[in-house]
Amino acid sequence: MYCSAECHKRVTCRTFDFDADSLQCRLWEMDTTTGSIVASPSKPRSSVGSIQLSPNNYVNIHNRSCSHCDQSRYEICNVNSSTCQCPPFTYWNNGMCMTQLFQGQICSNAFACRTDLNLSCQPGCDFTYRCSASPTAGIGQTVAGFCNGSTDAGTLGVMGPWGIYVSPFDGILYVSNYDVPRFQSFLPFSRIGSTILSNGLSAPEDIFVDSSHNIYMSDYTINQGIMYIQRPGMNLTSFPPIGRSNINCSLIGLYEVIGVVVDQSGNIYASLPTCYAIVKWVPNSTTGILVAGNLGHSGTNSNSLDWPRFMHLDEDRAALYVADSDNNRIQKFIIGGNGTGITVAGGNGAGSHLNQFSIPTGVWVTRNGQTLYIADSNNNRVMRWNIGDTQGSVVAGSASGIAGSTNKLLSYPGDVALDPTETYLYVSDYYNNRVQRFLLQ
Repeated sequence: MYCSAECHKRVTCRTFDFDADSLQCRLWEMDTTTGSIVASPSKPRSSVGSIQLSPNNYVNIHNRSCSHCDQSRYEICNVNSSTCQCPPFTYWNNGMCMTQLFQGQICSNAFACRTDLNLSCQPGCDFTYRCSASPTAGIGQTVAGFCNGSTDAGTLGVMGPWGIYVSPFDGILYVSNYDVPRFQSFLPFSRIGSTILSNGLSAPEDIFVDSSHNIYMSDYTINQGIMYIQRPGMNLTSFPPIGRSNINCSLIGLYEVIGVVVDQSGNIYASLPTCYAIVKWVPNSTTGILVAGNLGHSGTNSNSLDWPRFMHLDEDRAALYVADSDNNRIQKFIIGGNGTGITVAGGNGAGSHLNQFSIPTGVWVTRNGQTLYIADSNNNRVMRWNIGDTQGSVVAGSASGIAGSTNKLLSYPGDVALDPTETYLYVSDYYNNRVQRFLLQ
């Protein structure tokens, strides 16, 4: 009883053992999730006990003012926020304070691992996330698909991943599979995918998800080019309506559409590579608005595009960034402007020098609008390019353009995305049938 009482007095104590022969009491931070203490057979009078915790212990104190956890053994006062928070070496799992985990233990939370031991929740090739040391820069970790490039049409595999998107609101990874047509999603800290749409697809290209969880999915081939829209609680719809697109480049359809982004007002921006244009569709409209490019005509000047693919919308600065693939450059267009693009990366011909690209396909811009990450597909690398710089730097893949399947190499990366904290870079590694994650430094 004395040992139990001593454990209860200490907020960090979860387990205790008592040896009745030596009258020795030991207190432990670990609980049943991080290990166990078993009474020794040679010590029949030893006892082991643990503090029993449940959400009921926290429902009236967590995140409330410090007066609610005064004298509490469950939470402590955080001096920065003046609220009741989990004690050291524990984390909040949306119900109670759980003991942080050690090396190799399975985790499902960004705060689940012992940060004091430099551990964080990392993806593994065994399709779990486990507590381990963070990788060094340039070392990729597979977050979707098999690490060795194997293919599988089930929940574990991706096949020809092309367009990707990481939601800034909840961190969910969305993947367009081109080779075995389907759109998938992967929850944070899960290596198991869920299929969003597969029936009737032909050539999935890109996917975008807005703050209301509306999912926009482009198919390059179906109906000459179409956008599927999945809204929560509603049947799948298509845009434009079936039969509207045709083989001519016009503003009434989405002929061979690839990229898609959507603004907070619901305006849809679509890239039409074979029409060399970016078109904006206002909600419920029947005719698009030309945003960039010369519809039906390629070119190399600031008002033209040549095979535009994926895009990134910086709505805070009214800027649309376009991977102008066959011009080997990234163009920036001001929304509502006159359609004149500004080259912010590349534009120095095709090549593998640090001021060049070879078919850039994907682009992502940091929240401050100052740094671009670009999928340099033919060079099998991802480039980081700061606004105003005359050249970029390689952050993933081979600097010299070598393709490969190791954790340092890529093979025709198609698209890029950053996680909500801008800690990790996600890359669709097309020919390796996987999505890789790289730590940014």
